Amino acid sequence: MIIGITGTDGSGKDTVGNLLLEKLSWPHYSLSDEIRSIARERGLGIAKDELGKLANELREAHGPGYLAERIMERATGDFVVTSIRNPLECEPFRSANKFMLIAVDAPIHIRYARTLDRARTGEASWTLDDFRQQEETVEMAGGEFGQQLRKMLEIADIKIINDGTIAELEDKVDKIVTEVRNA
Repeated sequence: MIIGITGTDGSGKDTVGNLLLEKLSWPHYSLSDEIRSIARERGLGIAKDELGKLANELREAHGPGYLAERIMERATGDFVVTSIRNPLECEPFRSANKFMLIAVDAPIHIRYARTLDRARTGEASWTLDDFRQQEETVEMAGGEFGQQLRKMLEIADIKIINDGTIAELEDKVDKIVTEVRNA
């Protein structure tokens, strides 16, 4: 089985992925890490806007499932993959194995605070309005080769609202683990 995780910026996608890894002992891959790796190979910056632009260029040049296909080349067995941002990135996973898509979201003010806390390149100087504008203009409905988080949230098999404590999030993940083990 492959469990895919999508969601809004700062929602806790990697935390959910890490909890699943801990509970299921499955490998964890990230499309965002894949983009960062390609950017480093090319000597490019890793600021959020630069990575988004590179991801869109890669999808356009090699097809919307390119990043997923790169992961599928080295992944075997059951695994968790985070940061799926385009519906067509799901296809290589769906065609290879049983696939479950989990969407993670939280209120925007919580997500904004989380992004400030993690202080990734290019995010630390954003205001809440900058964060909101970036999300609406770039991430939610980016076209065929861009990020389409609104669509990803709609097509997810399971939705998690991560607006509480880590313990509350872990309880939600435990329910998913039970479902996976009973599948």
